[in-house]
This record gives sequence, C-alpha cells and structure tokens, in this order.
Amino acid sequence: MKISQKLPQFERFPALFITSGEYEAHFYVAFQGKIEEKKLLKMNPREEAKEKQGFIGHKGGQQNLASVSHHGNYIEDLKMKFCRDAQKKIRDMIAEYKLGEIYIFAPKYVAKRIMDALGKPEQKKIRMQFYKEYTKHSPLKLLEDFQKQVEEIQALVAKTPEKKNFVTLHK
Repeated sequence: MKISQKLPQFERFPALFITSGEYEAHFYVAFQGKIEEKKLLKMNPREEAKEKQGFIGHKGGQQNLASVSHHGNYIEDLKMKFCRDAQKKIRDMIAEYKLGEIYIFAPKYVAKRIMDALGKPEQKKIRMQFYKEYTKHSPLKLLEDFQKQVEEIQALVAKTPEKKNFVTLHK
C-alpha cells in the first residue's frame, strides 16, 4: 500500500509497526513510501482450548478419567504462548528486513507483555508505544496517528526553553 506524501515515508531504513490485541497481532513494514502487512499472528482461544485438558487420575489403585478445569492457568499460558510467538516473529523480521525502528500499537497491558518477552536488542529498537488497539484499522490510520503524535512531541520540544536560558533565569 502506498503511503501518502503527507505522511512519513521511512526512506532511510524500514520500520516495523505492530498492532496487537490479546490474541491477534499484525506486523507491517514501512519503507520507501510503502507499508505492507508482512505477518499475522492470530490465536483463537476456543480453538486452542480444544487441546487435551483432562488427565488420568489414580485413586485406590484404579485409573479414572479425571477432568479438572484450570481455566485461569490455561488462559495465562495461552497469553504467554502468544507473546513468545510474537517475539519470535519480531526477531525473524528484524533479521529479514534489517529493521531500524519498531512502533507498537496495543493496549497498555498487551504492550507490556510484548516488551517483557523481547530481549534487550529488540527493546532498544522500540521508539514509541501507542496504547490503543488498532487490529481492525487500516495501516494508513496507524501512520496518521503516528504523524499526529510526532507533531505533538515536536511542538512540546519547540516550547521548552533552551538549557542556558533556563539556568540564567534561576540563578
């Protein structure tokens, strides 16, 4: 998908945009005026729940089918599996596309989980995090919100006094 001239073009090096929800993540690479979805990670908790959740219990020397629901533990395990899979995809994409920057669009708790799963080299590439879920939005919407955030930051930096002026004011 071609990026509008009004938005950043990512000419110097590719950037990875990750949109993630609890069990779904889209991985977009923006480079030289184009943004494309390169990978998709989607887990359906109901499909994943079809794995064996029962076990054989031994009671009084007899084998009985015992089924205990550990729903809470299972959900946490599924979330960790999702984060490990996302981390693997991020590492593979960094190597494949020689990515320079990573931007994460996810609810705060999901972004934290993803960050915790990444190693230090990958964490250093993360430039910004947006605490909204954009999994159902167009990648151009990501770039528009990214541009707005950059403009807000630039405006704040322009308003801050220079360091030497600050020191002279408070002697």
